[in-house]
Amino acid sequence: GSMDQLDYNTPAPEKWPEVCRTVAKLMRSLPKLDRVQVITFGPKFAYPLGSDGKWLDAKTTPAEVEKALAAIKPKEGTNMYVAFNEAFKFRKDGLDTIYLFSDGLPTSGPGLTAAQQNANPPLGETELGLILGKHVRDTLVRTRNRPEAGKPRVKINSVGFSFESPDVGAFLCSLSRENDGSFVGMSRP
Repeated sequence: GSMDQLDYNTPAPEKWPEVCRTVAKLMRSLPKLDRVQVITFGPKFAYPLGSDGKWLDAKTTPAEVEKALAAIKPKEGTNMYVAFNEAFKFRKDGLDTIYLFSDGLPTSGPGLTAAQQNANPPLGETELGLILGKHVRDTLVRTRNRPEAGKPRVKINSVGFSFESPDVGAFLCSLSRENDGSFVGMSRP
């Protein structure tokens, strides 16, 4: 849901449309793009263009992707773990690059100990995000994106949108660097 907000009290009605435009712009900048798939995530993942679990061919246009994304209303939390879990199912079919668009740290998903889950008072948003983010990064490096014989690692590039927290930029930058990718931070919608 944060893709519609700058913070809990400040709506950002242009933020999500800018993300949608940026995804389309990125697609147009990749001349050798022959297969694509878009996975959105909140608490769960979804395939807004259909063909769940299958590649779309190069006939899928950036305009179609932008339109499908624009029809989505961002809501609820940020479970990057489930999104990466789904995306890496494509590795056996030639996945070579992931572009992650996010405006925050993970807010849900696996990675907490029982004590952290039951902490009283509950973990703060930043502390929670840092713990879950570390779990996402560790899972990518140790299992999902570990080197495989004859296959290069999947490059993970990330684009950070409208974040004010240095923790978010540090997380996305580290995630990309650890996975042979690049990070770009955009400070305002």
